[in-house]
Amino acid sequence: LAPKTGKYADRGAFVLCKTSNPGSNDLLALKLADGATVFETIAGLADSWSRKAAEEDDSSSSSTLSPPLLGLVVGATDPSALTAARAAGTSAWILAPGVGAQGGDLDAACRAGLNADGTGLLVPVSRGISRAGDRAAESKKIRDAINDAREAVIKSKSYSSACDADAEPTGVAPYQKEFLEFSLAEGVLKFGSFVLKSGRTSPYFFNAGLFSSGAALHKLGKAYAAAIMASAEL
Repeated sequence: LAPKTGKYADRGAFVLCKTSNPGSNDLLALKLADGATVFETIAGLADSWSRKAAEEDDSSSSSTLSPPLLGLVVGATDPSALTAARAAGTSAWILAPGVGAQGGDLDAACRAGLNADGTGLLVPVSRGISRAGDRAAESKKIRDAINDAREAVIKSKSYSSACDADAEPTGVAPYQKEFLEFSLAEGVLKFGSFVLKSGRTSPYFFNAGLFSSGAALHKLGKAYAAAIMASAEL
């Protein structure tokens, strides 16, 4: 990677981090000695390599780009992996294949992979568009869904800032803050205007069924355990 990113200030590369095929878990989801998975370690390293390459750039080109010079390939079929990769590689652009024919959920992938500014995610959709009866309409539908997710992420940024450790106390425990942020990233918790089965209109919607992957259920279990341990009734 160094010859590619260190020599050319206006070029970069995408690093395979967590691919969309199920078999990727056999290797990339393995835990290392420090507790991080292989793909989380790759994301963190790519972030640091990108910054180092920018600092050591010896290109004579007048075109200069700020980091990141390295992006990540993370499958859209695993929102939990997208969330973890985004946390480890905070500045990286993420290429997230898997939406459409492979079954990846576009909304969940966007909410998990977009950065706090609602950018940093590239979602390639090929068969989903090329095999649609009306390709133009399908393209617009996908574009609108991505923009809706971007708006939701940007709105959630203000919530995250309010819950920041340096902010005034809000009565939200650390485990509660972590659970809420995780739910937002997974697309489980959404804010807006929703008509419930009862006919009432709610300003938020919580769809626990989207906690479907093993990693998501693991985090959900940890949240429940923390809530039980923090209960004043124990």
